[in-house]
Amino acid sequence: MTSPVLSSQATAPLSGRSALSLDPSNDDDTADAGRRDSDIRGIFAPPQTSTLPADAAAMRLVTALLARGVDTYFGIPGGPVCPIFEALRMTPGVTLIESRHESNAAFAAAAYQRASGKTPCVVVTAGPGITNTVTGIASASLERIPMLVICGDVPWATHGGCLAQDSGPAGLGVEQILAPITRARVRVAHPRSAATQALAALDAATSPIHPGPALLVVPLDRATPSAPEVPVAPAAKRYVLAPDAEATAVAMRWVAAGRRPLIVLGGGCRGHEPAVQRLVDLLDVPFVTTPRAKGVVSELHPRSLRTGGMAASMWARRYTAEPVDVALVLGTDLDDTSMGPTPYIGVGGRLVHVDIDPAVFNRNAPTALAIQSDVGAFAEAAYEVVSQEGLLNGTCHATLRAIKREPAFDVPDFAGDDAPRIRPHRALADLQAATGPDTRFITDIGEHMLFALHYLVATSSDQFQIHLNLGSMGSGIAGSIGLALADRRRGVVCVCGDGGMQMAGMEALVAVRERLPVVFAVFNDARYNMVHHGMKQIFGQADAWESPFIDFASWSRAIGMPAAIIEGPGQITPSLLRELRPFGGPVLLDIRIDRESRIRGGGRVEALQHMSMLATGASGQ
Repeated sequence: MTSPVLSSQATAPLSGRSALSLDPSNDDDTADAGRRDSDIRGIFAPPQTSTLPADAAAMRLVTALLARGVDTYFGIPGGPVCPIFEALRMTPGVTLIESRHESNAAFAAAAYQRASGKTPCVVVTAGPGITNTVTGIASASLERIPMLVICGDVPWATHGGCLAQDSGPAGLGVEQILAPITRARVRVAHPRSAATQALAALDAATSPIHPGPALLVVPLDRATPSAPEVPVAPAAKRYVLAPDAEATAVAMRWVAAGRRPLIVLGGGCRGHEPAVQRLVDLLDVPFVTTPRAKGVVSELHPRSLRTGGMAASMWARRYTAEPVDVALVLGTDLDDTSMGPTPYIGVGGRLVHVDIDPAVFNRNAPTALAIQSDVGAFAEAAYEVVSQEGLLNGTCHATLRAIKREPAFDVPDFAGDDAPRIRPHRALADLQAATGPDTRFITDIGEHMLFALHYLVATSSDQFQIHLNLGSMGSGIAGSIGLALADRRRGVVCVCGDGGMQMAGMEALVAVRERLPVVFAVFNDARYNMVHHGMKQIFGQADAWESPFIDFASWSRAIGMPAAIIEGPGQITPSLLRELRPFGGPVLLDIRIDRESRIRGGGRVEALQHMSMLATGASGQ
C-alpha cells in the first residue's frame, strides 16, 4: 500500500478574513484558535442600528417567517433585493448562508430541508439572480421539497420607466418562467401586505398534498416603507390524505396470497420511515428501495434486496429475473431510474401503486390497484389490516435464502480489491470504513453515482441523499453544504466527479467559511465518464468527451481547504482524515480512479435504449 500525497501548504478553513494554520507544531496558532474564532465572529455581529426602519415591510416579512420556523436562508445579495438581506442581517435568530451561485443555493436548501425537516428560503435578486435559480428550483419541484424562493425586483410599477433587470410581466416575466415548477407565485402588492403574502406563499410550499417551491416577488419599493405588524395565527390542523379502507384491505390480501411478492419503497417514504418499517417488519415479504429511497429501511434488514432500479443490487436483479406476481409500490413514480434492470411486476401480475399524486399511476407499469394516499397513512392502515386478519405471506424464505447465498454486489470482494490503480468500488469501501457509521453520504450525478448507489450501505434514510429526479450535475456538491448545516456534529461525504466539481466546486468556499465537516471525494478521471461510456456503448466512439486533467488537490489548497491525492487502495484512512483537519472543517480527496471500471448493466443508457429507437436501430425497423 502506497501513502496518499498530502497537500504541502494546507491551511485551516477560513473564517471571515482570517485563517488558522493546520501545522500542529505551531503552538501559537493552536493555543489562540478559540480566541481568534471569537474575535472573527465579533467582526460580523449584527450592528445595533440600521437605516432600514424596524417597522419596514422587509423586517415584518422576515419576522413573520421566523415565527413560522423559517430561520435559514440561502442566497446571494443584489441591489433589488437588498432590503431583504438587510432585514436578515438585523433579525436575531436568522442564519444566512451566502452561496456562490443561485442555483446551488437552491440545491443546498433542498438538501438542508430533507435532512432537517425545516422549510428553508432561497433569496436572490432580480434578473440573473432569479434566472440562475431555475435549475435548482426545478430539481426541488420534481423532488417535492418545500422551499420558499424570495426574489427582489426593480420598482418598475412605481417608476413607470424601462429599468434593467425588470422581472415583471413587461420584463422577464419571472412568474411565467417559474409557473411549471412552483406551487404558487405571489407578488407583494403593498408594503402592508408583504408579511401576510409571504405566509401565503409559505403555506403553498408546505402543502401536505403537493409540497414544493413557492415564489414570492418583493419589489424594492414595497420592501422599504413602513408596514403595520399583523400577527397571523397558523392553521390549527394539517390534513392527511387517508387511503380507502376497502382498497387497502384488498391490496394486503393480494400481497399475502402472492407466490413471489415484492415491496418497492420509493422516495415518498421519506418522512414516514417508522410506519413503513413497521409494515415491512410485519409482512415478511422481500423489499427493494429505489435510488431516491436508499436507506429508508436499513439495507441490512434480513428481507432487504438493497437498491432496485438504476445500479440495482445483484440480489434485486436475481429476485425480479423471475416474474413478480404481486408488487406493493409505495411513494415512487416508477420512472426509468427507479425501475432500471429490475422489472417490479411480471406479465399477468398485479401491481398495487400507492402515492399521494395520482398522476403517477399506470404510466410506466400497468396498475391493477391505484390508491391515492399519504404513504404514512397507508402504511398505518395496512398494518392494522394485516394484524387483524393475520395476512402474513411467509412463502419467500427459501427463495430469499437462495438469492442471498450469492453476493449483492457486481464485484463481490470490492472492499478487498487491491488493484494498483484504485477502482471506484474500493474507494467507496475505504471512504465508508474511514468515516464511521454516523457519517452521511450525498452523491452528485455521474458514473460515480452508480457506484455509490450500488456499493454504499445505508442503514437509515439520513445516511444517503441524491437529487435524481432532475439529475443535475452539481446538485450533490451544493447539497453537501445544506446537509452539513442541518447537523454540524455529523460528518458528510460528498461523492462527486471532476466534471461536477468544475461546474459547482466553488461552493466549497462556503464549506470553508462555515467550517463544515464535509469530505469532498472527487472521483477524478479527466472526462465525463458516464457520457463517455454511454456514447461509446451506443455509437462506438467517445473520444470527444475527454476533459482536461485538473489537479484538484492544488486547487483545494489554493482556497484554504486541506487535500490529499489518493491513487491506490487503502490510502483513505481515519488517521489521514484526522491529519488533514485537526481543527475540523472541510477537506478534499483527489481520488485518481481507474476510469474504465463500470457496473454491468446498471446505467441509464440501457433503460434509454430499451425505451427508444436505439433499441432497434435509428430507422425504427
